[in-house]
Amino acid sequence: MSENDTAEDWIYCPVQCSSSTFALRVRGDSMESPYPSKRSYSEGMIVFVDPTAVATNGSRIIARRLSSTDATFKEYIEDDGQKYLKPINPQYPTVAMNNDTIIIGVVIGSYTAE
Repeated sequence: MSENDTAEDWIYCPVQCSSSTFALRVRGDSMESPYPSKRSYSEGMIVFVDPTAVATNGSRIIARRLSSTDATFKEYIEDDGQKYLKPINPQYPTVAMNNDTIIIGVVIGSYTAE
């Protein structure tokens, strides 16, 4: 980290990762599954993001539009040559990625405090 970067806390990542890996706290419920048997990311959960990992179909990623400073946590979908950002929660829409969308990193793990 440079002197201009800030960290809320330092958390050990329990899986193999690059030195660029960082952690984010999930906000909102777009990645929370209403189905008990499906993987789910609740608000407040910590996700570990590796910016050097390659996103493949079905990866959970952090992405943002170049025209925005806000990032989003979604599932990366490739279908028939098109790329999409898909929420796990079906109440939210799947959005097509365009040239204005960049992938910041791939989620490689998650943690929920007791």
